[in-house]
Amino acid sequence: MWLNTGGWRGKKRVVQAGSRQHRQRQIIGWALFALVVVLVPFLIADTYSPTILGNRYTFGLGNLSQAVALMVAVLGLNIATGYSGQLSLGHSFFVGSGAYLTAVLVNEFHWSYLSTLGVVVPGLFVFGVLFGIPALRIQGLYLGLLTFAVAAVFPSIIRLDEVKDRTGGSNGLLIESDLEAPTWAPLGTVTEWLHAIPGVGARVPDGLTGRQEEAVYKYFLLVIVALVCFWLVRNILVGRVGRALVAIRDNPLGAAANGVNLAAYKTLSFGISAAVGGVAGTMLAMHSGFVGPDEFGFSMAILLIVGLIVGGSGTLHGAVVGGLAIQFVPVWSSQTQTLPGTDVALEGPYGTAILGGLLIAIIFALPGGAAHGFRRIKSRLMPVAPQPPTG
Repeated sequence: MWLNTGGWRGKKRVVQAGSRQHRQRQIIGWALFALVVVLVPFLIADTYSPTILGNRYTFGLGNLSQAVALMVAVLGLNIATGYSGQLSLGHSFFVGSGAYLTAVLVNEFHWSYLSTLGVVVPGLFVFGVLFGIPALRIQGLYLGLLTFAVAAVFPSIIRLDEVKDRTGGSNGLLIESDLEAPTWAPLGTVTEWLHAIPGVGARVPDGLTGRQEEAVYKYFLLVIVALVCFWLVRNILVGRVGRALVAIRDNPLGAAANGVNLAAYKTLSFGISAAVGGVAGTMLAMHSGFVGPDEFGFSMAILLIVGLIVGGSGTLHGAVVGGLAIQFVPVWSSQTQTLPGTDVALEGPYGTAILGGLLIAIIFALPGGAAHGFRRIKSRLMPVAPQPPTG
């Protein structure tokens, strides 16, 4: 089927949803995505530092691993705010709770990082549900203020004398566990496969040092946890729960009139959101091996909201873009020493200013976030026609 779009665009091939061509296009897209996910850590096992327009920027595997954890954090916030429409400004509280719970279990009870998820997920889910019950009586800006206050209180709770023996107080807590690549990890085999790829294979190093192997293994472990989270959340959102949350967000009165239990689904959304945030906290603890009270306060709460807006509220892909944005934009903007393309020196903390400018630009240019903008571009370049009704 051909679509005449007119003007300079001419005709484009319209693929019907569910057809063989559509499935082939999806398979190619996912294959390219998997290739990038596998290839990138080997290319930047040593920090990559290109010079662009007179400024030197760093792109390290550690930054990318932390971005993966932040993607899951934005995903958790997206459930409560993007899909159910509840303004939550204190999601950093749940992320910090998951991180500290993992740190205590690893240090004092010698659990593995992944095994702590057996406590973090149900524990944060229950806490999120309990937090969502009083939140039923308030909404809008008042709910946002309440959740933001919770985020503000978290660092003070960690510093209390009653718990500082376990949390480390103001000094934070160093996790006494290292994630070393096991002997069965096929990193060498993957390296050989990547070498066979024309063009980019030559850029892959012949071998990894012990420290590089640990960083690559940690990255893949975080990616697997993130993929499981996205897969589970997607399965929840495409079903009855997801449809109910969207109905509550778009028209609460209409949803109630159609039999949707507003109280139950709102508290459920907070529970799922908190559980996913707790997983993100575990991933951050796994990545850095350290947790501190100042890492989960105002700054993270604001950054997660920024990531949600930049990536796109109410979309799973937006969480990926948002996690990358809040990790790399502040770092790269702080490394901009001169005005790009000129010799004009920049002095002062321009990282936050550039991040704010980017947010303003995206709000005007892409009101729905980067994910919605990408969908519009994709629909124009590769249009997909819906399946005709049957029967």
